[in-house]
Amino acid sequence: MSTASSAPLFPPNHALGDAALLARLAALDAEVLTDSDDRAFYAQDIADAGVTPLAVFRPHSVAALAAGVGMATAQGLALFPRGGGMSYTAAYLPDRARSLVIDTAALTGITAINETDMFVTVECGCTWAMLDAALAPLGLRTPFWGPFSGWNATVGGSISQGTATFGTARVGTSGDTVLAFDVVAADGRMVRTGAGGQPGHQPFTRQYGPDLTGVFANDCGALGIKARITLPLEPRPAAVGGVSFLFGDFAALAAAMRAIARTGLASEAFAMDPAVTRQFAGGSGGFAQDFAALRAIGLAQGSALAGLWRMVQVARAGRAFLGREGFHLHAVAEADDAATLRRRLARIRRLCDFGAVELPSTVPTMVRAIPFAPLPILSPTGGRMLPLHGIAPWSAVAGLDAAMTALIARHADVCTAVQLTIGTSFFGVARSGLLYEPVLYWPDARLLSHERRTTTDLPRHPANPAAAALVKKIAAEMIEVFHAAGATHLQIGRVYPWARGRDAGAMALIAAIKVEIDPQGLINPGALGLP
Repeated sequence: MSTASSAPLFPPNHALGDAALLARLAALDAEVLTDSDDRAFYAQDIADAGVTPLAVFRPHSVAALAAGVGMATAQGLALFPRGGGMSYTAAYLPDRARSLVIDTAALTGITAINETDMFVTVECGCTWAMLDAALAPLGLRTPFWGPFSGWNATVGGSISQGTATFGTARVGTSGDTVLAFDVVAADGRMVRTGAGGQPGHQPFTRQYGPDLTGVFANDCGALGIKARITLPLEPRPAAVGGVSFLFGDFAALAAAMRAIARTGLASEAFAMDPAVTRQFAGGSGGFAQDFAALRAIGLAQGSALAGLWRMVQVARAGRAFLGREGFHLHAVAEADDAATLRRRLARIRRLCDFGAVELPSTVPTMVRAIPFAPLPILSPTGGRMLPLHGIAPWSAVAGLDAAMTALIARHADVCTAVQLTIGTSFFGVARSGLLYEPVLYWPDARLLSHERRTTTDLPRHPANPAAAALVKKIAAEMIEVFHAAGATHLQIGRVYPWARGRDAGAMALIAAIKVEIDPQGLINPGALGLP
């Protein structure tokens, strides 16, 4: 893995002026954005804004990415790699003006689909929706195949930050199934992990000696800039179906989700508390959006008659059931044939026998019919949203919920005064734990990141500084509750306390890897709590 110990490709030479550097970057197979609005936009995530950088570097090839990284760090510029821009934890927000945001959106190549050895290699800017569309005609997919935000979220960004959704109940989160990385070190050199790290060898497996692939998963880009990612493949299931239930309280919901997790029957198992359900009960897309969803459901059923029948069922169910108070659970199962699918769904129904009422399976059906619909970053009422989360072991889930419920109750009056609402969603993560995700909703002015990404006609709100201050206070308290429960986090960024109190030996090892890859500390400084 040696990089820094060798002679650097671009020795530090801070004498080159910034204007000359930008001209050299623009001469690569790349774009360099210097417009003030562009620089401000790329320095924001969906929650906050960083320092406006010198420019945005958008390479069109991996070679240009590597060359640009080496050129920029040789001049002492800090680099902040950005994927789809859906983060909320300041994961890529610049902390200094003399910096570049690296926008990977043009690196969308799928460089290998190996149907014999069952792996796919993609460039870091390829979105999950692009990857799934390329694999679908071959009857293949990746075991973890993207988050709900997969229309925008990139493979490189997701695996750097960590994400959950499609396949998570069965195989875990985005970093759990990666086979290999090609990572650009600060001087522009390439570091290759997995079996493909030897000349002429295929990256068909992750395990061959020390697991260097795992080091770079969920690193927030602090340990290098991912250029290519290799993922395993599997056949797409022939039969997919879902079930939905209404539970009277969280304890019953958690018991059912734990029972489903133990069996591994579900590909996805996700739930919403009453506050989240109320946010979306009315919907905001209108007839055209609903019809498009129904059409996608029909096309997904495999035959015209089956598709028409499923469309009728979903249309009859509508959204009315979302108005029923309680905790809504939705589970998706898969199988190689319809008979096996029916048996799996029947078993999931038995596992949910905790006083649950079965509901129409509208939500899981629509989620699977249009898995990568553009994800809104504002609430249905046009307000701001801030999700937080922790993945807790099942043994800690009850205590976590009690502590979080008490925290929300303590702030109930002041939340009402500033129109702040808090709802919680839940996701099963393989067999090991529950992803517990409170979401804060409040009316407030938009950031530029919201303006550019919002195409629907949603209400606008004036600045709400009292609510914004309360959001920061409650978010900090929630993070402490997660920490006390022993929860882990995805999207660590600069928000979650990954480095706090961590084993000294482990921290020394991570710091040594950071120095080897990035001796000047210029790649996403501050992420993970590293310098």
